[in-house]
Amino acid sequence: MYRLFSFQKILTILIVFHLQSCSTDPNVISNKFEKTDATGWHWNQSKKFTFTIEDSTSYYTLDCGLRITTGYSYSNIWLLCTLKGPSSDHKNQLEVVLSDNTGKWLGKGHGNLISYEKPFSGRLKLKPGQYTVEISQNMRDEKLTGVKTGAVYGGNFPEYAG
Repeated sequence: MYRLFSFQKILTILIVFHLQSCSTDPNVISNKFEKTDATGWHWNQSKKFTFTIEDSTSYYTLDCGLRITTGYSYSNIWLLCTLKGPSSDHKNQLEVVLSDNTGKWLGKGHGNLISYEKPFSGRLKLKPGQYTVEISQNMRDEKLTGVKTGAVYGGNFPEYAG
């Protein structure tokens, strides 16, 4: 038990350092997680993430991140992802496949926590300003248990000189 606790502590510290190093990368525009309610993720409890765009010469991509426990009941999850900002509003419904036909989890993780990442935008040209991404679950169940966090990852990619 003591070894497991120490391993979890070390893993948590490594994840924090990794996230901090990502946040100092000038190409990363968002790398934020938001926890779901301990009793489950209700369909009307969207997770909101705000970031600012300053460079209008770059292309941007956005990914939805998700952390689930092995106690999650389904092999997939449907998400609604909305981007609101000065240049446009995008709304996508996307499916994140969580396990294969045999029930093996497809994400990355250790223990009972598994992480997934799924693009919800292609390369976007965004005008300077403040943007908000909202993620909500779009499953038939009003409240999902086993979903721990939602996240938004984003980055910019300068145009290639041609």
